[in-house]
Amino acid sequence: MASATVWLILILGLRWSGALDSHTPNNDSKLLAALNSSAPAQEVLFHIDIWRNEAPVYSHFDVWTNEAAVGALAPAGSSALESLIRAEVGGDWERGKLVLQLANEAKTLELKEAIYTALWKELQQTKQIYDPMKILQFHEQLRLHTDVPQHLMELIYQAFVHRSAQFLEAPFHTNSPAATFPLVNSLMERLTFSTLDYLRDILEVLYNAVLALETPLSVVERLANFTTNLTQMAQANLQLLAREELRREDPKVQLALQSNLRDLLEQPGFEQEVAVSLRTKIYAHLPKDEQLLYTARKVCIRNVTDNTYIYECPQTYLICSNARDLKKAAYFIQRENSLDSRPKFAFYSAYWRNRYILMEPSAQTGPNANHSITKNVYSRNNINWWRVVYEVDGISLYDAVSEGSVLCGGDPAHWDSEEHHVYTRRASEFAAHRGECTWSLEDCSDAA
Repeated sequence: MASATVWLILILGLRWSGALDSHTPNNDSKLLAALNSSAPAQEVLFHIDIWRNEAPVYSHFDVWTNEAAVGALAPAGSSALESLIRAEVGGDWERGKLVLQLANEAKTLELKEAIYTALWKELQQTKQIYDPMKILQFHEQLRLHTDVPQHLMELIYQAFVHRSAQFLEAPFHTNSPAATFPLVNSLMERLTFSTLDYLRDILEVLYNAVLALETPLSVVERLANFTTNLTQMAQANLQLLAREELRREDPKVQLALQSNLRDLLEQPGFEQEVAVSLRTKIYAHLPKDEQLLYTARKVCIRNVTDNTYIYECPQTYLICSNARDLKKAAYFIQRENSLDSRPKFAFYSAYWRNRYILMEPSAQTGPNANHSITKNVYSRNNINWWRVVYEVDGISLYDAVSEGSVLCGGDPAHWDSEEHHVYTRRASEFAAHRGECTWSLEDCSDAA
């Protein structure tokens, strides 16, 4: 009986190998014969052992489908089917892809599952396991098959996640900002073709590893060593912000976190490339004033010294600091990314349409001027850009052209009756007049 079964396997193997001759150079494919047999898997493997003149090594086939067994993965040569697959692959993993296609020819689910598991072992034995992209490729190939055991898919996916995290550790263990990581860059580029869930899982393992070895500050600072797309950087920053290790009150860490977010926001393509759901989460981690510059339709600009608001003076086109009047004080925000990647902001009145807060150049703003105060801030139709610098208790506004002047107000010595003029000072005087030159933003999007 055994002899008849072996001959049946041989005949089936010759029949099917002719059809796939272009894929497998060995026409007398033992693997094809095994896959085409409709006999129980245990019997097929038994006769393969006889064919190879070896003693049978299986008493139960369920060793292939047991999850613990899959995780342990027995040594090479421990099964007849594994030996057949290795013979077909011949150490060339590209041939492993073809063997995977042959799994469709298997007549029983047991044999199919055995093929998937044995190929996973072969991926490791040919050292492809060291390349996370090879693991990902295999995982995605298996996803095309609906009968792959879920526990095997999870095992392969977790191997991919952990190996990817090992790759991504490299930038966190170097002090050199000039260091390059081509393998890391290739992996991150490959991940752009996958769902963001892949990156989330990898980052979780990555941060577990690097935060156990490096200080939180160095991890935050070295995140900037990555060169990847803006969506991936947004996700990486958000997950790092969520880590318990970074929630401690360490001012240096918090400043470094804010610096990373600002670097991200200042990239020219941030709003175009990053989904609104991620952008919203990023904005939520910014200080209130800074957040409003990106989320509010209109803002009111309040001086922190006397709580007055910027808008046109009662009698002239100069800009004054006036009592709270949300209708007149509401300004739309325009933002422009400059060549040095730092954003510039312009503010135009929602009440007096197309009238901007504008600083006119003045010779008195030079270093040799007799007076450091200059009343040169007007309401004009011409656009005017301001650099925003984020302070502890608000923001400061510098002339974007030279950054030599800072916008100030609130000092009665520079008022003219009802016209409580705002003015500019030399930028070098900011520290000495911080109160006058610091402003706070309020969300006035609903102002009429």
